[in-house]
Amino acid sequence: MRRFPIKSFVIGLAIFGGGIGGFLSLTKSKPVAAVREAPAAVWRVSVARIDLETVAPVFNGFGTIENPDTQTMKARIATDVSKLLVREGDRVRTNDVLVELDAVDAEIQLSQAKANLADAKANLIALDATETKDLEALTLDQQALDILDGKLARVRDLKRRNLASEQDLDTAKQGVVNQKLQINRRELALATVASKRTQLRTAIQRFEAEVRAANRDFESTAVKAPADGQVIEVNVVAGDRVQSTQNLIVFAPDSGREVRVQVPATVGQTLTQALKNSTPVSASTDRGHPLTLTRVSGSVRDNTGSIDAFFTSTDPLPPTGTVISVSIQLIAESNVVVLPTDALYGGNLIYRVTETSTLEAITVERLGQRPGPEKTEVLVRAPDLATGNQILVSRLPAAVTGLQVEVIQ
Repeated sequence: MRRFPIKSFVIGLAIFGGGIGGFLSLTKSKPVAAVREAPAAVWRVSVARIDLETVAPVFNGFGTIENPDTQTMKARIATDVSKLLVREGDRVRTNDVLVELDAVDAEIQLSQAKANLADAKANLIALDATETKDLEALTLDQQALDILDGKLARVRDLKRRNLASEQDLDTAKQGVVNQKLQINRRELALATVASKRTQLRTAIQRFEAEVRAANRDFESTAVKAPADGQVIEVNVVAGDRVQSTQNLIVFAPDSGREVRVQVPATVGQTLTQALKNSTPVSASTDRGHPLTLTRVSGSVRDNTGSIDAFFTSTDPLPPTGTVISVSIQLIAESNVVVLPTDALYGGNLIYRVTETSTLEAITVERLGQRPGPEKTEVLVRAPDLATGNQILVSRLPAAVTGLQVEVIQ
């Protein structure tokens, strides 16, 4: 039997123990890293030193050329289209004929109305003549009655003396009665003259109105341009049968064009106040055409929250429907700060750099904007701002109150 080598085992154990001890010694003697506090991040930013000024804000927007005097010309009567003399887009002068309608029906109505009027006037003349003659005849009838009354008195006297018969007396009485009936008929005729004259005069007025209406319908068969302008739309062609009030032509005069501009409600209030106080408002198009404020809408648009302002110009404006750029100089405001657009965060927030080089958020009131030397500038106002304050003008995504910054020149 082979014996285990104790000596080799002891040597190996000593070597293993030495290795463990060396490892532990090396572990305890390794260098330890010193913990250092990391310095807080500092953002390098640009600022603008502000001054409180009195500045007139400028609103830049877009306007649409409109013409509220645009009219749709309609047929007054049912008839046929004889001639169409214009096309869409044609420019026309005042009283130029645009459409000719068949005038036969209108001419017949006019002739009938004129005949009725002439008949009523003739009846009135005849009534006046009859009245004159009846008055003269009534005087003669009264004289005749006096004669017959005298004759009756003589016949009665003769009858008392038996010199006249009963028949002679009856004949005399009958003559008096007949004459009185004649007088009554004349008086009745004269008494109704006033009512007949009123009826005839009323008929004349009615027929005169019918003549005017028929004449208007006859003249309307030649559809004419009411002013210098442009044909916007044509709804018929030659040979069409049109009914009364049917659309024929859409016409826009040159003189009625205006610019409709959608402005924020605050700007609309400023413009309304300017109109109320008769304060001039300077405005112009991008081509330099001066604009005059005429009115401001009284209601806010539901979908945009804006208000419509309307301007006119003494210079010729582009065609209806054209969209143009418009610049409106508003009333000057006091204690205004002028800043580049990059200074605004979220539309109404700016940051002031404090004495400790930290940011401080300030909510401002936007008053408008104006063209700057390099780009558009915004005009803001806040009670917390003062002359000399430094305002952040860099675009800083991490901007928040308390953020440490370093101002660079």
